[in-house]
Amino acid sequence: NDRLAVSKLVSSLTRGSVRSPLAQCLLIRYTSQVIRESSNTQSGDRPFFDYLESCLRHKAEMVILEAARKITEMDVTSRELAPAITVLQLFLSSSKPVLRFAAVRTLNKVAITRPLAVTNCNVDLESLMSDQNRSIATLAITTLLKTGNESSVDRLMKQITSFMSDISDEFKIVVIEAIRSLCLKFPLKYRSMMIFLSNSLREEGGFEYKKAIVDSIVTLIGAIPDAKEIGLLHLCEFIEDCEFTYLSSQILHFLGNEGPRTSDPSRYIRYIYNRVILENPTVRASAVSTLAKFGALVDELKPRIFVLLRRCLFDTDDE
Repeated sequence: NDRLAVSKLVSSLTRGSVRSPLAQCLLIRYTSQVIRESSNTQSGDRPFFDYLESCLRHKAEMVILEAARKITEMDVTSRELAPAITVLQLFLSSSKPVLRFAAVRTLNKVAITRPLAVTNCNVDLESLMSDQNRSIATLAITTLLKTGNESSVDRLMKQITSFMSDISDEFKIVVIEAIRSLCLKFPLKYRSMMIFLSNSLREEGGFEYKKAIVDSIVTLIGAIPDAKEIGLLHLCEFIEDCEFTYLSSQILHFLGNEGPRTSDPSRYIRYIYNRVILENPTVRASAVSTLAKFGALVDELKPRIFVLLRRCLFDTDDE
């Protein structure tokens, strides 16, 4: 924890010759730590940063990757970041899967905060969408979703549709979260993304995957007013054949809060009452509560809601 001692160690070793690639990687980590923690002037920091840049031209691939990764994690200018992005782009076309994976994973992280810096890699990233390694392909597509512009959204969505069937739920969740972020970035493209999310709900998948989709639709409904009605209908269609009690109850609760405020609240009553007839006691109780909300908030629906609620009095479950 002695910053001065670490700084002196880095200063002496960066001027010397460290032969071992592993030792070089450790030195790169110490150097980046000193640069981050240093409160010196820019001129005092430059020799250390110049050392990191020189490591981008090292003969050992692990040293190059470590230097590029550390530079991308630092608060640097676009000019200082560019060499690191360039070497990562070269690794995207490597014949070694481990290098492709390391490069695309680093670029994926950079794209979160500085998407414009990664746009020059888009052509190489698109070629990785068909990579035999599904981890690489998933990272490539999510990076493209973060760096894409509004005009490329529809093309990307078409490519993702064929891509999704070949990956596990764990990777699908990553893609769904990236699509949600993209839709929030380009709200005018909500229709195509809502359709994609709706189609994904109909596919086979586990609880976490389906929950990620439902949460994404709920988020988009809250952020994009025009997406509310189409999003609610997609959720209604999902609970018609939903095997997860928690998700059915979550959607019914959300429907009770948002449905009465739509232009035609009556369209949701059929979906809700079907849950009273066909589901287990937990979902039936949620459906009854949702019906009551519609009756309380929409005056013209009160007579119909009263009739439906009276039928619920004969339910076999006391709740």
